[in-house]
Amino acid sequence: MRDFNRFLNSVLENQLLRSCELVEQFLIKTPDEFHVIKLKYKNVPKIVEMKDFPSLTGELDLTNYKDKFHSSENILQNIEKKRNILKDINTNLKNVTTCMENLNKYMDNLSKLFLDLKKEYENQYNKFESLDNIGKFCKNISNYYNEKKIFWETKIREFFKYINLELKEVKDLCNQSKYAKINLKKCENGIINYKNDKNNNLKTTAVFNYELKKKQIEKQDAQKTCNFLINKTFEELQKIIHLHNIRFKNYLLNEGKKMSDILNNEFKCSNEIFNQIY
Repeated sequence: MRDFNRFLNSVLENQLLRSCELVEQFLIKTPDEFHVIKLKYKNVPKIVEMKDFPSLTGELDLTNYKDKFHSSENILQNIEKKRNILKDINTNLKNVTTCMENLNKYMDNLSKLFLDLKKEYENQYNKFESLDNIGKFCKNISNYYNEKKIFWETKIREFFKYINLELKEVKDLCNQSKYAKINLKKCENGIINYKNDKNNNLKTTAVFNYELKKKQIEKQDAQKTCNFLINKTFEELQKIIHLHNIRFKNYLLNEGKKMSDILNNEFKCSNEIFNQIY
């Protein structure tokens, strides 16, 4: 459910998606009503030709940019560096929460042991309140390690895991542009091989030129598709980096307050225990 909430929030952060009729219907219709609406989208064909790609302006960016920033290799490297760091963050957060879980358990055990020791020592003349206080202090630490563990596990770790999944979507788009580049190379090699084919001597000039022109058109279409997908991937990466900048700031600002509340409450409770000692 938390992953679903994060997904929905990221959808609604996008101005284009939140104005989409399908998203609006998903939010306002009942599950039964939306199931009927969803059926008409079930048979929407996959877009494979350039003329079928929708755009707001009616134009597609088919420019063959020569700079390294638009290359699929550079984009993929950019994404992978971010994803590798996010994977390490996830691993370390997992280890941290495991440590916190153990500290919670051991501090709780210490609390019980100090209280048990107090019972063994106390009698009608001595209450051994110092052991009671240290037992309460250990219990206080235990409780707040548990809260911190929940915070880092369900707030921070899950948030960055989802960020990683968003980058994976851009990576998948990047792979499409990479395959389009392979297909373009295949078309280019096809033209070279066709020109060098000895069997062309048996063809008339008209047939040769017709088949060559057909292959050149295929190459032109492959070039356009390649350029479009590379440019689209570049645009999506820039867009998601911008969105992540906003989301990091807003999300961590909000969650930072919760962390501050946990620490303040821990300090307050600890102070109450210390006041009993002095």
